[in-house]
Amino acid sequence: MHVPRGRPVAKENLLAVLVLLACVELAIGQERSLVPAVQFEKTGQILLDVGPKGRFDACQAKYPCILRVGSEWWMWYNGRADDCFTGSVGLVKSDDGLKWRKANSGRPVFKYGRSGAFDSTKIDHPAVLRFDGRYHMWYTAGDDDSLYTIGYATSDDGMNWTRQNDGLPVLTSGERGKFDDRMVLHPAAVRDSSGTIHLWYNGVGPQKSFRVGHATSRDGIRWQRQQSGDPILVPSRVNDFDEDYVYNVHVRLDDGRFHMWYSAAAREFGSGGHNCLTYASSGDGTNWTKDTTPTLISGPPESIDFYAAFACFTVRRDDGLWMYYSAGSDRKTYRISLAKQRK
Repeated sequence: MHVPRGRPVAKENLLAVLVLLACVELAIGQERSLVPAVQFEKTGQILLDVGPKGRFDACQAKYPCILRVGSEWWMWYNGRADDCFTGSVGLVKSDDGLKWRKANSGRPVFKYGRSGAFDSTKIDHPAVLRFDGRYHMWYTAGDDDSLYTIGYATSDDGMNWTRQNDGLPVLTSGERGKFDDRMVLHPAAVRDSSGTIHLWYNGVGPQKSFRVGHATSRDGIRWQRQQSGDPILVPSRVNDFDEDYVYNVHVRLDDGRFHMWYSAAAREFGSGGHNCLTYASSGDGTNWTKDTTPTLISGPPESIDFYAAFACFTVRRDDGLWMYYSAGSDRKTYRISLAKQRK
């Protein structure tokens, strides 16, 4: 502050200036806090649409999981049949990440199981990793009574899958009274540099809505729940978004730190912006710090993601992160869209 010579400034005036500067700095800080840590811009495009009537993905195509395989991008995704309930996993491939072609002649590469099996009605939310020369998939399994557990399958080529653990689930409901004592579903998987596999999943229990748990394993079959089996992510208020439940997480491991985008639904359904994806970070995969504002929010009426913008997967490209996410225009119709990181 410039003070002219020979003209003393009253202490009261100086104090007022200092208070004003502090308010301006606070306002700037608050404005910055309203900007997501990682910013994305929606393309407004549907990259993967539902299939024709009678196909396994005729009603829904959602829950992307993507790996780089040679010179191609491979995306495993969940398809729902004409009844919008029966689920299987499909595979699409792309050279540029924008134009996708269906593998296996548009048929599922991993189909729901026989009647009476733990996955007799649904195989969805694939979490695919590749290590030790094979592909590994953890997935939501639904039985005849719509009780959900997590199954595990492996493949040599990413298309032909074999159930492991003698055809039984590898993660089931938690101890009585825990947040996941009714069912577990929606896995996300990461393998760290030590070979430990981390699994984040949704649990439903006494709270009757989704929370997120964390488990670890060395072999993909025997899992140890972390944080004494309590949830590692629960609903809260993130800026103006009042979370009712948190679900469908995606986690990536970069430079020794875990980065999560989780889905959240608002307590009230409105004219838009009632569903979102929010970023969180962690050093150990169990203790998370949420961003100060959502990353991506569902759109206005008539938009491709009015009902929901959720269940994403990110890949790193030359121009930054690309976020493929499940876009719901209404309660039944889900397709896969894309948002790109802003620089």
